[in-house]
Amino acid sequence: MATPIMLPGQAIKTPGSLWAKAIEQANEERKKPGADGRGDAFCYFVGTRASGKSTLLNRFLYPTRAEVPKPSEGIEYTYARKPAAYDHEKKDLAHIWEVGGSQEFAEEIVSSDQLFLTAKQVTTAVVVVVVDLSDPAGVLPTLLWWMEQIKKKLGSTYDKFEKKGLQLPEQLRQRAKSKLYASNEDKDAVYHSGISLVIAATKYDEFKTQDPEVKKVMSRTLRFVAHAHGAFLCYLSGLHGGSDGGGGEDAALLDNFTRLMNHLIFTGLEKKPVLKMQPQVDHNGPIMVPAGADTFRAIGRPRGAGDSSVASGLAEWRDLYEKMFPGVREKEAKLSAKGAKFVIPDQYKEEEVDAVRQRKLTDLENFRKEQVAAAEAAKKKALMAKAQQAEAAAKKKAGAPAGAKGSGPAKASGKPQAPSAASPRRPPAGS
Repeated sequence: MATPIMLPGQAIKTPGSLWAKAIEQANEERKKPGADGRGDAFCYFVGTRASGKSTLLNRFLYPTRAEVPKPSEGIEYTYARKPAAYDHEKKDLAHIWEVGGSQEFAEEIVSSDQLFLTAKQVTTAVVVVVVDLSDPAGVLPTLLWWMEQIKKKLGSTYDKFEKKGLQLPEQLRQRAKSKLYASNEDKDAVYHSGISLVIAATKYDEFKTQDPEVKKVMSRTLRFVAHAHGAFLCYLSGLHGGSDGGGGEDAALLDNFTRLMNHLIFTGLEKKPVLKMQPQVDHNGPIMVPAGADTFRAIGRPRGAGDSSVASGLAEWRDLYEKMFPGVREKEAKLSAKGAKFVIPDQYKEEEVDAVRQRKLTDLENFRKEQVAAAEAAKKKALMAKAQQAEAAAKKKAGAPAGAKGSGPAKASGKPQAPSAASPRRPPAGS
């Protein structure tokens, strides 16, 4: 007996077929608790050069290795895997980028439509802003610059959702607010970004010998910025290993950071992180404050009671910070400088390639000048044409006859009018 010919798609629907079994298995997998998953996670380590981004990322991925990685240039990608919560045969995946190199390059990455907090990433995004405590004057400018960039990029990404009538941005904000700040008195004053933000202050081992008042201003300022932006704040030290007398403390800080990052990346803000280390707010020791554990009242204000707005509080701490750490303004100017020249490190220089690059840059600059000149010429031409049209219209209006259409009846001038040529003459007297 001949086997009946199956129509396209019929084999998929035939009970007991290979395709039918595969579909049934997939449906069963989707019905399992948590099987829908969060999707891939997206994590960014950002900050200034030599702040410890590469070292911190390396210690997060390999906690037992105290290696000194090579300085990163540009953007470097890696990934992390972890067994899924409900199915250990599956792996959750996290895409991790480290943004290094020049400030100009960081600006390019932030403004890119394909990288950094895109529409695909915001649901599971984590951003770690790394600041260097061994360079106190650069800590606050770096932190505020990156917070501003994060706000701008999120605003742009969220705007795309809202234009389509989607409620995802507000749902993400409410998720952070309800999970981290549900019982916090400042929940309505804090900026809820909708993503996981972490401030990692590295090289505390080089900063802890500073005067207590200096450490107080640093810790209070960082706590204020972190709390205002709904971020986690962690001091870290001894990342290269071999610290003097602080091995246990360094290990505890790193372990706490690793636990926090694992939760934020692979679980997210759907659940509030549970950390072994209790919040640490004493400025004489390393600071560790989870998001939602601080308050503006506990942090205080340099000038005491006054304007209760977050902006005024930040301005007060910023003024005090600038007085305590000279050089802040110079760091801010460097961060905000536009059109900074891109410098190629010596080890990457090649004469032929550099010559071609310089020629292309010159061509690009000439092209831009030509475009500007052409735009100016077109603008002048348009203005001249408009002026000529206005002049022609004025002349036409001035030369129009009194009885022309639309001119209306002539008004009496009050003077006797001369008789027209067609009017009869009066005969002379006595004729």
